[in-house]
Amino acid sequence: MEQREQLKHYNQKWQEDDQRWQEEIEHWQHSTQRMVALIYLLEKSLPEHSSSIEKHKKRIDEHNAEIVRYECGLDEHCLSTCPSHIELEKHQKMHRKMQLRHEEMKKEHDRFSRNYQKQMQRVRELAERLLNELD
Repeated sequence: MEQREQLKHYNQKWQEDDQRWQEEIEHWQHSTQRMVALIYLLEKSLPEHSSSIEKHKKRIDEHNAEIVRYECGLDEHCLSTCPSHIELEKHQKMHRKMQLRHEEMKKEHDRFSRNYQKQMQRVRELAERLLNELD
């Protein structure tokens, strides 16, 4: 009888090991699913982030082109046939317009900068969460 009890004891240990392994597998699967979700969020946020940077850069480039055209028109050697040439009287009106555009661009850039910082903080948080999942 003792031998039978010993065999039952081993069998019970094996079942306990198996149960522990099943629990570990479940935990690993759950952790893996969380990591996949975090990777997806990271993967999704970066192209959107890159796209918004490119759009903002394009807007700044357009603004810079306006400034260069305006500057060319201010040059005393600018020919009257140049598309940027404006009579001096009109420069004062144009100056005010350019000043307003520049102020708008500055506000837009400041908003973008704040948003960029928030987005990057979110990316860092997601990356940290992902690293924590690996521990």
